[in-house]
Amino acid sequence: MKKIFTAILALFILTATANAKVLKDPINLIIMHSGIDKSSVAISVKDLNSGKNIYKLNENILMHPASVQKILTLPAAIDILGEDYELKTKIYTYGKCGYLIELGADPHFSSSDLKNLVKNIDKGTVKKIYIDDSIIEPKDWGEGWQWDDDLNTSMPRFNSYNLDKNMIKITVMPDQKRKSAIVINPSKYPLAFINNVKVSDKTNVKVTRNSTIALNALTLDGTVNTPVTIYIPNNNLKGYFHFKLTQALADKNIYLKLPYTEAKASTADKLLQEISHPISITIDDILKNSNNMAIETVLKLAAAKAYNTTGTDIGGIKIFSEYCDKIGIDSSRIRLVDASGVSKNNLTDADFITEFLYKNKKNTTLQKMATSGEGTLSERMIPLKGKLKAKTGTLSDISSIAGYLTTQKGKKIAFCIIINDPKSSNSDKKTLEDYLIREFYTKW
Repeated sequence: MKKIFTAILALFILTATANAKVLKDPINLIIMHSGIDKSSVAISVKDLNSGKNIYKLNENILMHPASVQKILTLPAAIDILGEDYELKTKIYTYGKCGYLIELGADPHFSSSDLKNLVKNIDKGTVKKIYIDDSIIEPKDWGEGWQWDDDLNTSMPRFNSYNLDKNMIKITVMPDQKRKSAIVINPSKYPLAFINNVKVSDKTNVKVTRNSTIALNALTLDGTVNTPVTIYIPNNNLKGYFHFKLTQALADKNIYLKLPYTEAKASTADKLLQEISHPISITIDDILKNSNNMAIETVLKLAAAKAYNTTGTDIGGIKIFSEYCDKIGIDSSRIRLVDASGVSKNNLTDADFITEFLYKNKKNTTLQKMATSGEGTLSERMIPLKGKLKAKTGTLSDISSIAGYLTTQKGKKIAFCIIINDPKSSNSDKKTLEDYLIREFYTKW
C-alpha cells in the first residue's frame, strides 16, 4: 500500500509540475485568456537558420488554411512562369477579312485595354472577329466554392474572358424629390434592377440576385442618403466580354452582322497588336490584397505553360505537387483543390506551412508578402513594420496568418497560426493572432 501511495504521489507531483509549466507559458496564457478553445488553434514556429521547431501546438492537425494557402501555390506557379512573365492579350489578322483575339486570361485586362487592342482594325475590310479562349479551361469557379454566394466580391468568377476584374460597377443615388433611389450603370451592360431603395437619413443598400426571374436580375433593398458605389460580380464573363467588344468596335463605327466565333491562333496569323501587364503587379495583388481570381488564374496559366495545353485546376495542383518534390517536402499529407484557399475542401497543417516557408526562405516571390501597414495588414501590428512579412487568411469560422518574423533579439523565424473556430468572431481570432505574434517577437 505504501508503494502504491508513493507512486500516486510521484505521479501527482509530475502532473502538477507539468500543469504549472503550461500555466506559466505566456503563449498558453494568451490562448486561455482569448476565450478561444485551445483545440481549435494550431501553431508552428521554426528557426529559419536550422529549420527546427521552437514552438508547436496542434501543429500536425489538418485544418482549413483559408488564404494563407496562396503562399504555397504562388511560388509553384512563378517557378514555372518566371518573375519576368507578361500576361498578354493579342490580336492577329486572320485570313483576308477577319481578325483573331487571343485571350491571355489577364486579371488586369480592362475595357480601355480592349479599346486599345482593336484600334488598328481596318473598318473597310473587317467582316468577322474570332476569339481564341483556349489558354485556360472555361470553368468559372473552383471546387468547393460557395455557389450560393455569387455576389461575394472576394470570389468573382474567372476564366479566359477576365475583364474589368470581373465586376460591374453601379452607383445608387438618392432622388430627394421622389424620395426613391436612382441606379446608374456606367457599363451599359444589360442588368435588370428591381429597385426598392428609399431615401432616408442612412445609407444601407443590400443587393440580391434572382436568376429565376432573369440571368441578370438584381433586387436592391434598403435606404440611401448619399451616393454609394456597389460592385456586382459578373456571372456571365463571356457575354460581358462580347458586349464590351461590340462597344469598342462601335466606337470605330464597326458593326458586324456575324457573331463572334471561337478559333485557334496559328503561326500563319500576323500579330497586329498586344496588351500586356507584368506578373509583378499580379504577385503584389495576390500577396498583399489576397486577390482570389488572380491566383486561380495564375496557377492555371502555369499549368498551360508547363504542359503546353489548356490550363486547368487539376494541372495547377499537379504543378504544386511537383514543386514540393523539387524543394524536398512531402505534400502527400495535405489536400489542396484550388489555388486560393477559398474552398473548404482544402486541408493542411501548420507545420507543413512553416516547413514550406523554411524551404523557401530565399524565394524572392515570398519576400513580397505584406508587412505591417500594407494590404491586409494595413491596420495590424504597426510597430512590427519591416520586421514582419506575412499572408493573412479569412473565411467563415476561419482565420489564419503565416510568414516570416525577425524577433526583438534578431532571430529569424517562420511561423503559422491557423484558427478553425465557429464560436468566436473573426475579430477575436485576429486579435489572438496579433497577441501571439507579439509574443513571438519578444520571446525569441
